[in-house]
Amino acid sequence: MKQTDIVFIEIPRYREDPDENPAKLNGHLPNLGLCSLAAVAEKEGYKPAILDAAALQYSPRQIVDQIKAMRPKYVGITAMTHTIRSVAFIAGLLKKSVPDLTVILGGVHITAAPEETLRKYPGCFDVCVLGEGEVTLSELLKTLDKGGDLNAVAGLAFVRDGETVRTEQREFLRDMDSLPLPAWHLLPEMKSHYGTTLISAGGRVSNHLLTSRGCPGRCIFCDTSVNGHKLRSFSPDYIMEMIDILHKKYETNDIQFNDDTFITFRKNLFEICERLISRNYRLSWSCDARVSDVTEEGLSLMKAAGCWQIAYGVETGSSRILDFIKKKITLDQIRQAFAWTKKAGISTKGFFIMGYPTETEESIRETVDLMLSLDIDVVGLTFFTVFPGSPIYSTIKQYGQFDPDWDRTETYEVGNFIPHGFTAEELICWRKTALRQFYFRPRYMIKQLAQVRKPYDLYRLAAGAMKVVLRNVFNR
Repeated sequence: MKQTDIVFIEIPRYREDPDENPAKLNGHLPNLGLCSLAAVAEKEGYKPAILDAAALQYSPRQIVDQIKAMRPKYVGITAMTHTIRSVAFIAGLLKKSVPDLTVILGGVHITAAPEETLRKYPGCFDVCVLGEGEVTLSELLKTLDKGGDLNAVAGLAFVRDGETVRTEQREFLRDMDSLPLPAWHLLPEMKSHYGTTLISAGGRVSNHLLTSRGCPGRCIFCDTSVNGHKLRSFSPDYIMEMIDILHKKYETNDIQFNDDTFITFRKNLFEICERLISRNYRLSWSCDARVSDVTEEGLSLMKAAGCWQIAYGVETGSSRILDFIKKKITLDQIRQAFAWTKKAGISTKGFFIMGYPTETEESIRETVDLMLSLDIDVVGLTFFTVFPGSPIYSTIKQYGQFDPDWDRTETYEVGNFIPHGFTAEELICWRKTALRQFYFRPRYMIKQLAQVRKPYDLYRLAAGAMKVVLRNVFNR
């Protein structure tokens, strides 16, 4: 096998079993962060590869065997909090099996908790990249190649003489267009290994994009340490080039724009919509948005450009909790956004959270009442989860039971936090009751059937209905 210089690995969750094959992930899409980093390495003259063990359903032993065969000098791994134990397990196996390998860790978890992570998993990671990784990785690889001093590279954490060293903080990238286009060509075959859930897809071949970084919000449950609060976006030219590649080369007919602030850049949004209309791609797409950012004019143009669904972070139906979590939106804005969106002919998705600090039965009822009153097609209802690096993390214990075990950072199960006045069983019961009340209304069922326009719509609706029934009736 051709030797590579650096392999970027996407690692799913494993138990500590070298022969465990991960389950097929429903809705697994390419890791855009790794695609960007691999593109940077390639631009700098290195020979990179991407090993998506989640997409390929590789066992830990298969990962190790593949790395042995590829013989890279470096391995780059990313981790979220709920995957850090699996990532450390794989990194440990790699360090034992390929002693000369340099393991580089990046991502949201290590950025939020570098000292704790390096202390908990000694010897697994040689150096960690904190925050946005592209410029740091470029400088890091050159420094490692020359045997230089890591202290000279901003945005790193590593252990030296038993102590964690953090170098100067890296400034956020200002010119987003300076980044090379994502290295999709290094991924496994796109159609065979990737795809979103039927409920989330507007077409049969779906993919996703991130067009901006940063979030101005200060919500207490979000960790923004990787990309910060300052908004930065790719230009319309750059975004359209990414769309062109996905559409023409990879035959993508549906795109999810997953950045929180896609609609916030209104000038970009309008220009992208107008270009999509003029090119007549017949491309469907969806996006996430803040209810405070949408306008009737914008929604009308988005619909004409192929937008079929918008997902809004509603979070709660309680004004008191909206203020507590610093969401900076109002119930009136929520109602207005959903009404405007449906008027424009765009499907709606609403994200809600249950089990906040200071949550009461009254505030949960307010959330359920709002959920039932809005014109929503799909509801996502999760449990409040506390992540390292979030503003609430340091004071969460005063609001209820908190388990700091990183494996407990679940959202669709009661995870690491239970507010005062509730038990886990009560929260689970509230969630199931809310979802049953929402999905099993005759009026809702009739409305969804009335929106069917083609056989694929009916197929997607039936698959979604089956999923809801299995989860909320048969507890599967």
